[in-house]
Amino acid sequence: MTNSNLPRPLLIATGFIQGVLLLALHLAIEHKFWPSNSPQWLYSLYTIAIAAPIVLLLSVDNDNLKKILNWTGIFILISGFTGYYLGSQLIPPEKLRTGNSIFVYAVSMSVATFKFLMYTQQRVSGLSLTYSQLFLFSWRNFITLALSALFTLVFWGILMLWAALFKMIQIKFFYQLFTDEWFIYPVLGLANAAGIIIFRNQQTVIDVITRIQQALMKFLLVLLVFVIVLFLIALPFTGLEPLWKTNSGSALILWIQALTLFFLNAVYQDDAHERPYHLIFHRFIYAGIALLPVYSAISFYGLSLRIEQYGWSVERCWAILIWAAFALFSVGYLWGIIKQRDQWTHQLSWVNIRVGLVVMCLMFLVNTPVADFRKISVNSQMARLTTGEIKAEKLDFWYFKNNLGTPGYQALQTLKNDVSKSNPDLVKKINDTYNNSWRNSTEISREFLEKSISIWPKNETLPQSFKSALFEYATQRWRFNQHIVTLVLVIDLNKDGNKDYLVMTDKKYRNGQLFYQEEGRWKNRRAHSKGEWDFNKINQSLSSQDTSLIPHQWERLKIGELIISINNE
Repeated sequence: MTNSNLPRPLLIATGFIQGVLLLALHLAIEHKFWPSNSPQWLYSLYTIAIAAPIVLLLSVDNDNLKKILNWTGIFILISGFTGYYLGSQLIPPEKLRTGNSIFVYAVSMSVATFKFLMYTQQRVSGLSLTYSQLFLFSWRNFITLALSALFTLVFWGILMLWAALFKMIQIKFFYQLFTDEWFIYPVLGLANAAGIIIFRNQQTVIDVITRIQQALMKFLLVLLVFVIVLFLIALPFTGLEPLWKTNSGSALILWIQALTLFFLNAVYQDDAHERPYHLIFHRFIYAGIALLPVYSAISFYGLSLRIEQYGWSVERCWAILIWAAFALFSVGYLWGIIKQRDQWTHQLSWVNIRVGLVVMCLMFLVNTPVADFRKISVNSQMARLTTGEIKAEKLDFWYFKNNLGTPGYQALQTLKNDVSKSNPDLVKKINDTYNNSWRNSTEISREFLEKSISIWPKNETLPQSFKSALFEYATQRWRFNQHIVTLVLVIDLNKDGNKDYLVMTDKKYRNGQLFYQEEGRWKNRRAHSKGEWDFNKINQSLSSQDTSLIPHQWERLKIGELIISINNE
């Protein structure tokens, strides 16, 4: 059934404007003009340009236009501020690695936007606030956005096919046009808007898809509850120690809670008189749900141990936040089960609405000064340093650079100033971390790299041209001042009569790299491995001559039980 209430010209214009805004930001970065040189405004404008049009495209119609525009204005102010704050915590950008912070920000703001959108749709609809309505809006938004993204991707693929076909017959106009950013951004913005219009016109189909996934999850929920009950029965016989030895016990507990809560809320709605299961299964389900607070207690204990041992980190802050949200849901459901037994789903709606609002607010707050996990982590680690729990040399300076942004940078600069006279080696280590001075110090870096190399067979010598090629590659790809072992295997893997050099480093870089000469130039390919990457076992196998070649375009090398193959691309 077609929805004739959609303001199609406004939606198309919104998609086009979104494309133009993203184009402008792309050009600013490419040509290095404002706001590319101001991270605060760059991230703020990117957040607004990506998220605000999505809110409009998924929610606006002719009846709610004014109300949606008002709420979108509020969203622009909030999201713009969070983007501005993110940028302020990633200064100086040339000293920091920002990928992890941007990824976490993107995920948290996606959740916040998703929550904000469905509560806004509920608010402007004039209907009473119920979980069933929120569920309907949330799945419509998710499926519509996913299908429109797929539509846009297919649209772009057809354009690329068009361009490739004509390029084959020496007509390059279409390829040049379709790959020009001036074309890409506006056209894909229009395609995305068109896809959303198409799928918003198919709400009946979307609702059918939602009911299908509910039917699938109905079975999976029973399986998950069975796992929950069975695990708790087994736990007294094994104790918690094996769980903590994995170093991922708390994460697994949180995952089982997350999946259970997700499937539970996909299957059950707020009408207690319409049960999706027979009474026996219904009671089995809520008996299992009543055990979720036990899982919250176990995960909290595990997280507390890690925090006590190693202090706060960004990851542990997020783990505690997620734990708190799951605990609120679990305790709320338990309260409803105790009060209302078979009718407990009345409480499910009450809990979901309120805890959902709490989650939305938290997702915004973690991107503000109120709950900045970077600052919490820095304060925790520096406090451990002050109390003597950890020595300055043991601080993970690369973690500070990769994850803690401006607070981490400022803390280490302060530490560097404090120990400038008493500990010059520590000052150099901090400087190396942020300045990458090892990349600019050819003599020291080359000397360090060459000292770290072991050669097999031992009677082989490495040509200077190969050493130069390896050094050039290492300065671009490796933090090799942290390597312990670099093993170079001299072997002819492609049987062209020339020696090839397989470079294997410690387990952080377990794929290795093959260097070979072609037309007088050194080239390299990634080497993939299958088996245990253990340098002790590799050296034992090499010493005992336990090596062989497996026929391939590039021969595959077998060292003991380890098989190394070369990327043919």
